[in-house]
Amino acid sequence: MVELLVALLFVAAVLGGAIVAFVALQRHSQQTQARLTALGEARHALLTLSRDLAQAQLGPAWMSPPNFFYGANSYLSDGNRKDDDGDGSVDEEQFDGLDNDSDWQTADDRHVLLSGALYERPTSRGFPDFSDAHVDEDTKFTSASILFRMPAETTGTVSEVRYYVGTFDGQPNVLIRERITSGVTEAGPIAFNVLSFSALFWDGNQPPGPTRKWETSWDATTINAATQVPLPISVALEVSVYAGTKKLENIPPTDPLETIRLTTIVNIEAALNHPNYVRNSLP
Repeated sequence: MVELLVALLFVAAVLGGAIVAFVALQRHSQQTQARLTALGEARHALLTLSRDLAQAQLGPAWMSPPNFFYGANSYLSDGNRKDDDGDGSVDEEQFDGLDNDSDWQTADDRHVLLSGALYERPTSRGFPDFSDAHVDEDTKFTSASILFRMPAETTGTVSEVRYYVGTFDGQPNVLIRERITSGVTEAGPIAFNVLSFSALFWDGNQPPGPTRKWETSWDATTINAATQVPLPISVALEVSVYAGTKKLENIPPTDPLETIRLTTIVNIEAALNHPNYVRNSLP
């Protein structure tokens, strides 16, 4: 009897350990899958945005207004509630290409040396800039909206495209793409669980140097197309997608949020090739 009890206790201990290991493995698998799903959503969002923005066009002259590009950011009250840059503060910056918390140093400059004395984006070296360390690393969430024209699928026609985060089929936090062609509107989801969507606009009409910066808004109708470039030269994009396993509505308002954050920069071909754009002022 004693031997049987000892054997049962041993088997119970082994099974208990196996169950604990299985639960931990399953939880880790769920977390990994959630992050992979979020990464896929973020990548698809940036790829789709990049494809469309690269085709943003000037005109046509017969449309009103002839040059149409609008972008704006609305900064929200908090972010992922984490100290992403390790400075003791949480969500203290805005996605604006500036050093909001004054912790940038010369060593944080990340402009790559291409060859000889030629650096990537040379006119932005020596002062805080997008993609530098300690710039836009611990940001509040943003709700951006971008509207522009691009060629339609049918030759000779034009579409107006809008990207924004809203509710789609009853589901919130969806990055939505609207496309209007010949009065017909098509809307569809690009990414789900998008907690933040941000956009910055590089103004090729400003002189090179430390006064030049990324703009947080853009309105092509306010720019003199006769002497300037109505479209931004480049657009910096960032999306943050929820990557947790709990439902968002079940997370307390002070708990940290698991997110995947991706950024990219898209060049607009029509702006790069515009006759008013001075080549030696490349960002």
